[in-house]
Amino acid sequence: MEYFDGKDFLASMNKLKGRGGPYTKAVEKVLALRQSKQLFKEPDPLSQLPTTKHGETRIKKCVKYDLPGFCRLITIRDNGAVMFCFAGDHDDADIWLNKNRGMTLVRDKLGQVDYVYGEEVSTRNPELIDSSLVLTDGKLYTFIQPEKYFDDLVDTLPRSTVRKLEDVESITSESDIYEITKGIDDFKLAETVHNVFTLLKQNKREEALQRIKLHFGELEAVEQLSEEEVKKLADSQNIKKVKSDDPYYQQVFEYFVKNAAYMDWMLFLHPDQQKLVEQDFNGPAKLLGVSGSGKTCIVVHRAIRLAKMYQGEKILVLTLNRQLAKLISQMVDASCLPEYRDYIDVKPFFSLCQELLDKFEPENSKLYDDVTWKSLEHIDEVWREYYRCEVNNEAAAVLSPVHDSLISRGVNAEKYIREEFDWIRSAVSIGKRKEYLTIDRAGRNYPLDKKFRRIVLEGLEHWEQKMQDVGITDYLGLSTALYKYLNKIKPQYRSIIVDESQDFGTVEYRLIKQLVIDNENDLFLCGDAAQQVLTKHRVFSQAGIVVAGARSHKINKNYRNSREILNAANSVLMNHLSEELIESGDFEILDPEFANFSADPPLVLSATDLEMEIAYALNMAESEISDNNDSKVCIAICGFSLYQIKKFGERIGITVLDGEKDIGTGNIFLSDLEHTKGFEFDSVVIVNCNDSVIPDLTKPEKEQYRDLAKLYVAMTRAKRQLVVSFSSRKSLFLKGADEWFFEATWDEYIDTALVKSKGVPDTLETIRAGEYTDHSVDIFELNGSDFLYQSEAIGLPLTLVEKIRTLIDGKGVIRNGNRVKWRSLKTAAKDIESSPASRQAFGPANVERFRELISKLEANKE
Repeated sequence: MEYFDGKDFLASMNKLKGRGGPYTKAVEKVLALRQSKQLFKEPDPLSQLPTTKHGETRIKKCVKYDLPGFCRLITIRDNGAVMFCFAGDHDDADIWLNKNRGMTLVRDKLGQVDYVYGEEVSTRNPELIDSSLVLTDGKLYTFIQPEKYFDDLVDTLPRSTVRKLEDVESITSESDIYEITKGIDDFKLAETVHNVFTLLKQNKREEALQRIKLHFGELEAVEQLSEEEVKKLADSQNIKKVKSDDPYYQQVFEYFVKNAAYMDWMLFLHPDQQKLVEQDFNGPAKLLGVSGSGKTCIVVHRAIRLAKMYQGEKILVLTLNRQLAKLISQMVDASCLPEYRDYIDVKPFFSLCQELLDKFEPENSKLYDDVTWKSLEHIDEVWREYYRCEVNNEAAAVLSPVHDSLISRGVNAEKYIREEFDWIRSAVSIGKRKEYLTIDRAGRNYPLDKKFRRIVLEGLEHWEQKMQDVGITDYLGLSTALYKYLNKIKPQYRSIIVDESQDFGTVEYRLIKQLVIDNENDLFLCGDAAQQVLTKHRVFSQAGIVVAGARSHKINKNYRNSREILNAANSVLMNHLSEELIESGDFEILDPEFANFSADPPLVLSATDLEMEIAYALNMAESEISDNNDSKVCIAICGFSLYQIKKFGERIGITVLDGEKDIGTGNIFLSDLEHTKGFEFDSVVIVNCNDSVIPDLTKPEKEQYRDLAKLYVAMTRAKRQLVVSFSSRKSLFLKGADEWFFEATWDEYIDTALVKSKGVPDTLETIRAGEYTDHSVDIFELNGSDFLYQSEAIGLPLTLVEKIRTLIDGKGVIRNGNRVKWRSLKTAAKDIESSPASRQAFGPANVERFRELISKLEANKE
């Protein structure tokens, strides 16, 4: 006898265990029967259980057993195969049977065991089918994809019958479908067509396709297989084989039943993923995987396998951000037996550096954090203070020539120079920074000559000093500080697994390499170039890492997103793919294979403003949770930093994906785009997806691909429902993807009367004004250098920028009775209109440009 676990079995056991009392005895009874040392012995251990008094016609070969506490164990016994389907009380078991009517075990072309739905028409209950329909727009036959399957199915039918089938919609009754199909002479074909369309009525699109494949022999019923073929059946995504020679499987199953909740089934592996977990490599290995391919699941199981393989030796799972590290740690907790868990460390790179630096510089332990221990300022605020030369610190003034050049080209210099600092620190160590003067700035497209590069290096030195002075650092600052001790870092781990490896830089990889000895299974790097969101220099060879071709693998199959979401996200990505993203170093863009399930098409919804977008999104999320309190919904907000969104979440009482709270215990979450990476949600709503926000037009055009990657990341976090929202003009990234989205307005989906405004995230200046000092700005009262930090200065001609910086100096100069320098924009504008000498100081061309600027500022103020 061969035993299998169906996809609902683990969750049902976990739910039953959670109810406690008499239900615990039912769980313990099943667990006792499933002990591997007993399960595969004769006589069949299930024969110890009494079967229910009444037979079961809803599923062929179904056997129901009585359990303690008036519970039921549902199995399918078919030709030497037994599948554990469900365990629950009488009512839950009945609901499960109705939901899975006509289930039949099959084998696909890869030898994997799976199931299809389909039953004899004479046994169907039309009222039951109709009561469970899902209203969808469009003709049902169009949901059969690829469409060749429908064409093949109706190839021999009269055109009149085909036209009737093409008119069937979700509101078409079961009896009407029966009337269409009863005239088909081939009974098996008639039954297949009937089954397919009743499944489509319930929005079971993948199940309908499976039924067609069974009809054409692409799937074989298990009842038709030989005994030897049944023994060779392999796992599929939906069904897992209970292995007679692997007691660990039973241990993990029992552990899951007692502990798993939110992550239960996602921690079970598809056979293609299992191969990558079990494969050994004689050196560093690389896995490229499309979004939704289960890379993180592979990471978790590979770590557990290595902990078992190298007992007593440490395994490190490393990722960049705290949110994902916490999720991975929870996944390991849920799936790893206690005797191995102590040997697996899961850390964000930030924490790893902190721990190592604490050994080398214990006196500076408070320095290495992204919140100052002195004033609890976030590093975003400290950067703003440094860059804009506030609190009598003029060190960043050295950057003025680069700043002026950038803004005159329409680039947000404050963001760009901060990213440039990150790029430098990811490319070269602090002792070799002179190499930056001539190095090829891969991924950076705004040209900087040697003079400007010297200025940038000086500015970086001042920034690092500023961080040290206030007791703060960012994680690249940690890399820089730790690199000084590179030769003192000793190997601490038998194996290191890196998740989201496309976001690590060369310097970081050099540090990671130092922590492990060259050996079998030493480094395993998982990444996806399409999700590369950070500004980094990354060349494996320069970090001392060589990945031979035989140790480089790909996984193209998407397991997590619906076919419709994957179509939409991939269309957005491929329509706007740039050479810069394609040529992203050691990674490549993969073309994903379709997910194996379908759902409703993604939506593009519009509202009057961002405040209403967020209000609608929250209402939709709350409605989904009220319908299913196990659902998880993420609202991702474009155009704001995670710090700003965290402040907003604190204000409105919604959890933010910042790594501080357990995603397993909540339902609704806020995030920026990039920090959704690695998570999965039933629904994702992306708001503020306006053309003025994403892509960020104040970035060089050839660097806007990172915004595309961020949007792609957020879109592919949705398993079944994706909503993209805007309030002015939708993002250019959505151009060309119209066929994959349904566009409407929010008020067509949400009752406006039920919507309550929660406001919008604050700007960084508003946050600072509210907590520290007054940073409110009257733009007309600013001097020239302060004005040039404002967004309104971006795009001004360089000659005018130079005049504003030198002539509006905050003090003013009078020469020969005429003012030739000014205290503020306001005083300069006034004199230009009344004084020829003032106009002469600016020059004719710049006077007109300055007047245009003042007119725009006045219009904005009104």
